[in-house]
Amino acid sequence: MASEAARASTRHRQRAFGIVLSAPALLLVLGFSVVPLIAAVGLSLTSFDLFSSPRFIGLRNYQQLLADPVFWTATGNTLIFAVGQVSVGIVVVIFVAVLFNQALRGGAIMRTIVYLPQAASYVVVALVWNLLLDPFAGPLSRLVQQFTGEILPVLTDSGRALPAIVVMSLWRNLGYFMIIVLAALQAVPNELLEAARVDGAGAVSRFRWVTLPEIIPAVIFVAITWFLGALQMFTQSYVMTQGGPVNATRTIVYIMYDQAFAALNFGKASAIAVLLFGAVVVVSVALRLVGRRVAV
Repeated sequence: MASEAARASTRHRQRAFGIVLSAPALLLVLGFSVVPLIAAVGLSLTSFDLFSSPRFIGLRNYQQLLADPVFWTATGNTLIFAVGQVSVGIVVVIFVAVLFNQALRGGAIMRTIVYLPQAASYVVVALVWNLLLDPFAGPLSRLVQQFTGEILPVLTDSGRALPAIVVMSLWRNLGYFMIIVLAALQAVPNELLEAARVDGAGAVSRFRWVTLPEIIPAVIFVAITWFLGALQMFTQSYVMTQGGPVNATRTIVYIMYDQAFAALNFGKASAIAVLLFGAVVVVSVALRLVGRRVAV
């Protein structure tokens, strides 16, 4: 009995010590995540412009958003951007990682070059691409003009602006996600590859049946992380196109910014933030469930 009581007392002390050690982190999470989320939900039910007290209006902000065609346009743009960037990006990332996994001369230098755009902020990268895609002075437009005699409007064309931002974002993020997949490739046991080679499997078969199953967890992580980040795209659109032309690159976060800092409608901006948070949670859970099934 005495030993049982001593063990119980020890467990209680360890639990209390663990709570004390984790308390600062829990307080930070509460202060910077949970409390702002609760405040956003509360503000989404009000009309608030910073200059007067919040006025409760119930679900009116949500009703107005769901009836607003610009909101649905922005939602479609956000999904197109996220799906387009991740679907194309995963293929490119795997291809580049497999290429760099070979014993290439100058491979370390090339990996550094591919990773360099990740070291720059989205603002810097977007400004550089603005210069590259300028219809009058940009090198791409000048090259096209030499062959066709016409300028190439990209960021001012509603059908080309969003794909251009997708390509720019892919170029900027390629290095970061390539490093993750490359690390997974280098962790594939050589014994498995050698056994497949002895059995007569070619390079494609070895990749399909040996390498790919081993790196699937890393690929799933990249896909989930990339997709959730893409749902919150704002900087690229703001710097390169200001949401245009004709709302072709306006995203959910962009209209949230407009409502908060242009229209001073913080209630509606909070409603957009709550809807985006809900979408991110749902998509995250769905992708994790799909990822578990694929990994199995």
